[in-house]
Amino acid sequence: MQYWKRPNSGKVERLEDEVFKKHPEKLTTLESKGYERVMGESDSSPYKAPSTAKKAVKKITNKLKKK
Repeated sequence: MQYWKRPNSGKVERLEDEVFKKHPEKLTTLESKGYERVMGESDSSPYKAPSTAKKAVKKITNKLKKK
């Protein structure tokens, strides 16, 4: 799920990731209309991708806990 917000109006669009796979032009359309990707409907902070380093550390710690 991706959330896109228009700063001027506060309107938030919710789109599934599958929509962008089927229609990649939708992404450029949203950006050209001034939409910005945000973390969620109630969280209007700019989107930042999850860190892959955190995932790797979490996997290692889980494996160590199991032993």
